[in-house]
Amino acid sequence: MKISFPAGALIPILFSSIAGAADLPKLEGQPAPNLEASVWFGPKPPSIASLHGKPVLLFFWAHWCPDCKSEVFVIENLMRKYGSKGLTLIGPTRYYGYVARGAPATPEVEKPYIDVIRREYYTLLNKMPVPLSDANFVKYGAEATPTLVLLDRQGIVRWYHPGAATEQELGARIEAVLQRP
Repeated sequence: MKISFPAGALIPILFSSIAGAADLPKLEGQPAPNLEASVWFGPKPPSIASLHGKPVLLFFWAHWCPDCKSEVFVIENLMRKYGSKGLTLIGPTRYYGYVARGAPATPEVEKPYIDVIRREYYTLLNKMPVPLSDANFVKYGAEATPTLVLLDRQGIVRWYHPGAATEQELGARIEAVLQRP
């Protein structure tokens, strides 16, 4: 399968990723930005403020991302284990401007496509609210997918991880957050 990008599109992505990576350490230890949630799939996303007292896992994913689809099994296992202990899962995604085989798409065309992918590959996480907004990726500097962000009970970012994580690694991070007051 060949995916085409507009001429020169990768240059801004590369520089944007480098600039975003420089800001990552600043997010850890800081209050989590609010999520834009005027458009969503699944249950209505709660606000970050309304989750005070609960640890939160943000799972930034993309419809085209094979690592995101693989991470579903890790997250599902951990939600089964820690959901009863208050862990809340939210899975922000965004528009990428294309659908199957890299065909260009407007948001009106891409939105239902994202929902089809969500229903097919993310079924195990069907209770996960999915806010659909480019703004969330910008606020969190989520340049890579998946990106995992773990918030403590006070809404402070305790772990920011671009890329997939193993069940053991993510589980250990969740355990550490659960042990915090």
